[in-house]
Amino acid sequence: MENQLILERYRPLSSLGHGGFGTVVLAWDTRMQRRVAIKRLPLPVDSRGVPQHPPGLAEARTAAMLNHPNIVTVFDFDTDADEAFLVMEHVDGAPLCDVLDHLDGPLTADEAAAVIGSVADALEFAHDNGVLHLDIKPDNVLVTRDGRVKVADFGMAELSSLSGHGPAEGGTPGYMPIEQLEGGAVTERTDVWAFAALGFESLTGTNPFAEDSSQSAVVQLEVLAVPRATSYLPGLAPETDEVFATALSLRARDRYPDVCTFADALLPLLGNPDVGRASLAAVVDEFTDEEAEFEPNLRALGLWDRLQGRLGGLLVRMAAGVEGGWLAWSGLRPFSLEPPALIAAVALVAVAGLLAPSLGVGLGLTFLIAGLFAAHSWAAAVVVLVFGSAWWWVFARRHPGAAVLPLAAPVLAVARLSPAQPLLAGFALRPLSAAVTGLLGGVLAMLASAASANGAPFLGVWAPYALDVWNVDLAVAGVRTLVSAPDSYVALAAWPLAAVIMSLACSRATRLGAFVGSLGGAAAFWGTYYLADEAARLVGTNGGWTTGETAVSVGVSLILMLVVVVLGAPLRPEEDTVYEEDETPEG
Repeated sequence: MENQLILERYRPLSSLGHGGFGTVVLAWDTRMQRRVAIKRLPLPVDSRGVPQHPPGLAEARTAAMLNHPNIVTVFDFDTDADEAFLVMEHVDGAPLCDVLDHLDGPLTADEAAAVIGSVADALEFAHDNGVLHLDIKPDNVLVTRDGRVKVADFGMAELSSLSGHGPAEGGTPGYMPIEQLEGGAVTERTDVWAFAALGFESLTGTNPFAEDSSQSAVVQLEVLAVPRATSYLPGLAPETDEVFATALSLRARDRYPDVCTFADALLPLLGNPDVGRASLAAVVDEFTDEEAEFEPNLRALGLWDRLQGRLGGLLVRMAAGVEGGWLAWSGLRPFSLEPPALIAAVALVAVAGLLAPSLGVGLGLTFLIAGLFAAHSWAAAVVVLVFGSAWWWVFARRHPGAAVLPLAAPVLAVARLSPAQPLLAGFALRPLSAAVTGLLGGVLAMLASAASANGAPFLGVWAPYALDVWNVDLAVAGVRTLVSAPDSYVALAAWPLAAVIMSLACSRATRLGAFVGSLGGAAAFWGTYYLADEAARLVGTNGGWTTGETAVSVGVSLILMLVVVVLGAPLRPEEDTVYEEDETPEG
């Protein structure tokens, strides 16, 4: 399932379902390298259709992020332009509703004891922390393959209310007491009623309060006496009826004051929870094995998704250290520094790149600009200063990957693969970022090529000059020839053009789109260089842009990009705008 990254981090794998609050997707966390479940809740819109961030999102986040063994762990809560996201652990198991459907009947006394005891512990912890659940039902109780029970969706009732996608106090008819159905004040006793309805269904296999609407549920509760559990399952202890009659009382004041009191009254009448956990594990394992064929194949994830984690961060830091150090070395050479001073300065910039990639690259770029001025390459210095400063301030200082990509162009030029740089930029970045990155990469690659005594098409860098680009008589003259020819600027347009075409094709984050973008970007690159050759003939310069060297560089770069596409779908964020109401996004 190749889709855009959610919150620039999570790759959707499959849909896990949907409800009144929104949808749930199974996703791959590209940083932590694990599966997660993400609940997506659309935010309300105003009269103009503009998404709103209502007050209370921070409180809902706090309610969702409770930490307890019997509560599904929420790793993150964030919002983008029009949705709220709860990123949770992916529980390897099944919801209790599916377990009951699979059994086509009630749980055993042992299994019910395991479920009720665990849910009671979860609710007690939440209530002690001032959080009500308000939507206890079998769908929100998950049973793992080893028989553990976890409660999900704390905070979802608040989020549903805030977003306009649920009743005023959340909940589901059949698991809501009358005060919740009527929009009255809710307390811990509200959760006690819902918890008792869940327990009743677990023991009898039936929920006698289930209705299609809140209105009919209110009528049902007002006219229906609490059923006797023993009438559904005669083997239950007679005291069970009295316990449920109290917990399911119509008025909140007549119920147990808290879930612990209810659980303490009910659990001694049931079975052994340890035996029940083992039995539940066997049931869930059998049930989930039947559904195994529907599990997503994680091996289908691309290499880039897997490199987004710690290894990917390390590679970016190493690249930033090398590139920042190289820029500093090249920029400081015209100043004729003593070797110890030169080496020390380069080492400091390289270390800065390792620790903070954006900072290291920025320092290296500063030294390069200073070196261009010192070498009296005024035009080149101004071009790099203007475009480099704008690129670093808008893009590179915030995104380490964007800091590394432009500097890959002169490195790739050593292997005659520089046309791959704008295609890589389009593969990883959105159109504007890709265009600026491709343009800056083209400037750096063409300058490096000219400084190493190459002529048009300025796609290659002679390797010995990569370490000493100013130590040749032709270097300054080559740069001046490059920047003084009008056709050079026509050729330079190939870089952002190829990057934008690739980025637009990758907008849906699919391998097919990236394949088409690679072909289109390479064709646009070659076509623009052909126009540069025509421009050279018009102004009477030497031309030479569409030589055999250009064909080889573009062709081999295209092959490289096709390999990249095979290794994984583009790492493309899903939304253009990501922000928080109360704080900046994490990570």
